[in-house]
Amino acid sequence: MARFLSKAGLITLAMLIATSYPVAAYPAAAQGNDTAVRDINKIEVNERQLREAVASRTLTWLTGSSSNNDHISVGRMANFFGFVGLRVGSGHSLTRSDVANDTLAVLNDAQRASLIALLESQITPFKQVQTARLAMNRALEGLLVDEPLSEKDFLELGRAYGSSEALLGGVIAQKLGDVAQTLTTEQKAALIKIRAAHIAGKGHEIERSKLKLKIPREQKQELVNIAARFLSWTTGTPQYNDFEVVGKPSQHFGFVSLRKESNHGVKRGDVAKAVMQMLDTQQIKRLDASSAHNVKAFDQFLNARAKLMRSLEVALSGDVISHDDVSKFGSLVGEIEASMTWAQATAMLQVRNTMSDAQTVNLLKLRNQYVAAEDASMPFDSAERGRQLYAQCALCHNAANLQASGPNLEGIVGRDIATEPSFEGYSSALKAYADVGRIWSEAVLDNFLRSPRALVPGTYMGFDGLEQERDRAAIITYLKSL
Repeated sequence: MARFLSKAGLITLAMLIATSYPVAAYPAAAQGNDTAVRDINKIEVNERQLREAVASRTLTWLTGSSSNNDHISVGRMANFFGFVGLRVGSGHSLTRSDVANDTLAVLNDAQRASLIALLESQITPFKQVQTARLAMNRALEGLLVDEPLSEKDFLELGRAYGSSEALLGGVIAQKLGDVAQTLTTEQKAALIKIRAAHIAGKGHEIERSKLKLKIPREQKQELVNIAARFLSWTTGTPQYNDFEVVGKPSQHFGFVSLRKESNHGVKRGDVAKAVMQMLDTQQIKRLDASSAHNVKAFDQFLNARAKLMRSLEVALSGDVISHDDVSKFGSLVGEIEASMTWAQATAMLQVRNTMSDAQTVNLLKLRNQYVAAEDASMPFDSAERGRQLYAQCALCHNAANLQASGPNLEGIVGRDIATEPSFEGYSSALKAYADVGRIWSEAVLDNFLRSPRALVPGTYMGFDGLEQERDRAAIITYLKSL
């Protein structure tokens, strides 16, 4: 069982670290270490937390969309620089913007210009990471609509993602290391003092004036991210860089989006508890099995990640990073993370395929407590949107689920209403509606999808409907392709 330091003990530990290891001077014993030294205060990720993660993702993945799954929190991409450890060590009292502002105020014009130049040089590798991550997300969503995908192929996608993310980290690490080499003794002391104040929960006491940097507005958030990482990486130690939380591996299932929609009011534990209360014993066992797998895999993930960290940290001593090592270790990290993701996805699919009508209705109701309207300003891909929406339809209209509460939708466009031979659970209301010889024409489907209960009062359909005409058109187009 993990032991936890008191807040006073944690602050003392932080001060010892800050004073024992000056900026850009990592302990020699940590360099090349194959084992993660992540425990900044003996906090361990355990099976209960991993169980909560997969339970909460059961809600967000089975009821969400691609836009939900694609959302990723600020700083999560190439998160190799100890900021998560710093935030946890501070008791979550710091903000990224305050740390960044304090750091930029210490740097001189040339050093700030170097960080700003990094914003441009990381654009191409950043896009490569995004592309690799989206490929994983689309492959996972294909599972929801019964598209074939082997575990081997998915792990290969994970390796590509891990390698590209690590190479992005290498670009950032090299530049941060180069800037660290130019710090004066006074600057180093000032940065260490800033770190100590934030980790002691006293960052608000730092006198600060906001710098007015002439950069495009869209670059400012990423500069904040880079500057905060510069502080956490150059004043920290390997144990901070190795620290990671339960939400990072497998961030492909839309929980970050749900948290954003709720204005960060939703708690993973609360969502997990609500979901688990809906499930039966066998369904819970399936999620538990994936959690047990991920407990072992998480340690492997951390140790592989430690190798990657050590290969990046050489930049703090003025050395050139080996991109071959970074790519190799990144691929390994990505493969292990993908195996964790696969275990969760297959478990969630098994749960979905055994859900009853009441369970699916309750899951959708729970989602509706947090759901926000789609952003109409986002680019709209009709074919992809139809696929996303059908993934939600598959909660009930799923041929693999023997308890499916809705008929198979293959070939529905142009079919006589309420005539799917393999389904016997049609409501009397829908049968009566069908008695006048109606078929599921595109026009009728559009009206039904707008509001099922308005068109057919008394229908068993638990779905409230789609307000957006383009969404209805997208899903009808997808249905025609089945």
